[in-house]
Amino acid sequence: MALLPRLTAALVLAATASIALSGCSVDSVESYLRNAHEDHFATYDTAAEDWVGGEIPGWIPTDATGIRRIATRDERISTIRIESSSPPRGECVEQPRIGAPVLTATWSAAERPDIVLVCGGYEIMPTNDGWLGWLYNPKEPGRLS
Repeated sequence: MALLPRLTAALVLAATASIALSGCSVDSVESYLRNAHEDHFATYDTAAEDWVGGEIPGWIPTDATGIRRIATRDERISTIRIESSSPPRGECVEQPRIGAPVLTATWSAAERPDIVLVCGGYEIMPTNDGWLGWLYNPKEPGRLS
């Protein structure tokens, strides 16, 4: 039994070294190991053009800037933070919060309210400078509920 933890540690170390030697950054190695990717877009237009895994969520206002996103590779789980003074777009309904971001980053830290807006499969809450949203009920990869 003592061999299994050592073997697991050796495999993780070998995989990390292999990825690192391939020229990937520490962030890329971490993203690979946790099966997620992180994106940052300066403007809505850039995000809409380069969005990974489908189209930019419809709730994001077109004046959004500083768009940050972390998502699983299969797009089933996603957390997004934007800067905007505009309300979310589309049909949003105020409801009790069901979930919380599963994937987190330093930029997604915030106190979770009891009531959120639900917009196109995302629970959304206001922040000091915009909105924080998380996909809380995905039905299949890359598709919102």
